[in-house]
Amino acid sequence: MMGIADYLIQQLKEISPKTMRSSALWKAVAAFYRSPLNRPSLKADKVSMSYFIEATRDAYISRKPVVWANLLVPSEIIHASGAIPFYPELASAVMAGAGISVRFLEASEENSFSRDLCSFHRAAIGAAIQDFLPRPHMMITCSRPCEGAVLSFSVLAELYGVPHYSIEVPENNALQENIEYLSRQIEEVTRIIALITGNSNLKDGIKQAIRLSNEARKNILEVEETRKEKSCPLDGWDAIGHIAVLASMPGTPACVKFYRLLAEELKEMKNILDSQNKDSLGSRILWMHLKPFYPNSLADSLRSLGAKIVCEEYNRCYWDELDTKEPFPSLAKKILSHPSAGPAKNRAREMVRLAKEYSVDGAVHWNHKGCRQASGSALLIKDELSKIGVRTLILDGECVDSREKTEGQIRTRLEAFLETLEIK
Repeated sequence: MMGIADYLIQQLKEISPKTMRSSALWKAVAAFYRSPLNRPSLKADKVSMSYFIEATRDAYISRKPVVWANLLVPSEIIHASGAIPFYPELASAVMAGAGISVRFLEASEENSFSRDLCSFHRAAIGAAIQDFLPRPHMMITCSRPCEGAVLSFSVLAELYGVPHYSIEVPENNALQENIEYLSRQIEEVTRIIALITGNSNLKDGIKQAIRLSNEARKNILEVEETRKEKSCPLDGWDAIGHIAVLASMPGTPACVKFYRLLAEELKEMKNILDSQNKDSLGSRILWMHLKPFYPNSLADSLRSLGAKIVCEEYNRCYWDELDTKEPFPSLAKKILSHPSAGPAKNRAREMVRLAKEYSVDGAVHWNHKGCRQASGSALLIKDELSKIGVRTLILDGECVDSREKTEGQIRTRLEAFLETLEIK
């Protein structure tokens, strides 16, 4: 008998663009979210689910102007301006998880987009071609970590006939002139969003968004400290999905609540594990880049061998506290603080630091097929980690396009690697 979740996924595969913009659909989704059938493993996940349902609904039915952005565009400026942020790369991951990404990948290929390009962007372009996504009022991109996003957003902006503003991120994050240059760009684009939304109180909006972002950051750091413990109560395979929270929710009360609840829950779980003397995890793994978001069994491979991901490269706090008095320079520093925003050596140095702080036994780098900048630095990172005695497995795979998966081969390599860590 088909379960409710399977039924909803099946309906999603057949859904039309018109239905996505129907208030009735979103009432049904909200009802399912509130029902006893929806039982996430963490209370915090209910907060994020509620936020994303409401924000996505509002974007589809155009309750407020919608701003499309890529991952390093600070969500604080969009929330402060009174717009709805929408991150197409995150939408592609959701589509992969629901088993519908191939539909949109094929649509992009039919319009001459090569399968060698990043599938996060191809899926978004295909979904846009089929008018499946919420229509934007404007688009913003950061040139780092992925210049491919700038190009794909240019295509999307032309398709929708909306303006596209690209924030150029300089490579050297230590130069004050680069911080000032980036700060001016962020301030300019923020004021443009405010003009679109008609926000006449931008100063207070920015101050509030920065304050909320700082509150969330404190809770994120608590989560990270708990995860460094031997018992490490959070499964990193699932936590990789929290990148959606980290990218699009800072600057909102929901983000503060999500990380506060997560910090509290993990402390409770840790205390239970400690009382049961369950302080041995097996192999502690640092996971780099992303993961396959379509259904797969790789998580089972990790769990069957007693290994756990204790830290994920993209799902963590990488920036300092923001300054409410200097919001735009603070946000510039936030962008520049991301390890992938600068030279590859910065990323390698940061992975070595994380490996030490989390006392990992091994590291896995997921080489997403279309991500040249991440894959290009994988060997450098592997060499640097080997200097501190941490073995690294580089896995070539796909994050969104399930047609490219070679799950059997990857599972075999992953299991063999984990076994070598046990006998190290």
